Amino acid sequence: MSKCNNICWNPDDVYLALIGGCLIGVATSIHYMLMGRVTGFSGIYYSLITFDKGSWNWKLSLMSSVMLASCIMFKIYDNGSSSILNGASPSYNTEQMLTGIGWAGSVLSGFLVGFGTKMGNGCTSGHGVCGLPRLSMRSFVAVCTFMGMGFITATFRYWVINKDFYGPSNNIIPIGDYSIISTVFLCASVALIVLSFVLQKIQDQSKIIDVAVASLTGFIFGLGLVISGMVQRLKIISFLTISNIWDPSLAFVMITAVGVNFITFRILDKPVFNTKFELPTNKTVDLKLILGAALFGMGWGIGGLCPGPAIALYPEFTIQIGIIFMIFLGVGQITANYVVERTKDVEIMSKPLL
Repeated sequence: MSKCNNICWNPDDVYLALIGGCLIGVATSIHYMLMGRVTGFSGIYYSLITFDKGSWNWKLSLMSSVMLASCIMFKIYDNGSSSILNGASPSYNTEQMLTGIGWAGSVLSGFLVGFGTKMGNGCTSGHGVCGLPRLSMRSFVAVCTFMGMGFITATFRYWVINKDFYGPSNNIIPIGDYSIISTVFLCASVALIVLSFVLQKIQDQSKIIDVAVASLTGFIFGLGLVISGMVQRLKIISFLTISNIWDPSLAFVMITAVGVNFITFRILDKPVFNTKFELPTNKTVDLKLILGAALFGMGWGIGGLCPGPAIALYPEFTIQIGIIFMIFLGVGQITANYVVERTKDVEIMSKPLL
């Protein structure tokens, strides 16, 4: 049952946020401890769309495993309409809530999230879940910036532009039976995971462990996204909107995931299947980082989506998110890469601010 008195939340949703956050922490800990890698979904997505040869196979497997976990959960809980816990919110939002992002919103938020995460080198997973436990100053600054801008943008939209989270019903374009659609994406995700293993075996069988660990990481992460409520656009927007229906429950997802990783990231001196930890070498807090994080936060506040949850929403496919948002996410990243390359010699962009 929800409790509302300027703060609106459901205690059962908080329990799920804690469980889901723990799973997200476990997933990223597995990837870090076994392979020495930070699990950043914006970077993984960019590598996939630019066909990064050295890492494409395991990154495809990781993303596909997120989708697979979500498809399974979607089917288990009556095409997303049932609650994981009695009394909790439905595991997925309605189609109208997802399409409430709007046509312009899916373009703008997708582009800003893509541009911002590429320029700022990370999103909620890379900077938040994996950066904060490492006590990275860049990640602390980035998280404070994109969280702050996310709150400002979503709150401004609610009080000044439109208080309707759902959007008009004419945004909905009938896709078909979601039990069939989710089955299609479930089969597709399995096929892509198998393809990842096959390609890796052909290219370099010695690194097939990369694909195996990535598959496990992605699957557990996907479960965490669904259980925690991170696939519920309404819950994310409600978290970012300061109003009489503010829902802070998603804060427990980040707190729990960071808490798990703060402990596990310090257990090993060297990853099990790698010679060293592959950590970001850039420790400079500069204008690029702050500007990128701010633009990401703005896009997050508009759409309520970042790369990981967007991938997990494929079983409840909508054109606005599954096609438009994802395309413009990539366009934003490619554009940001172009801008960064063209401004790398501009002193004000890379001058240390701290």
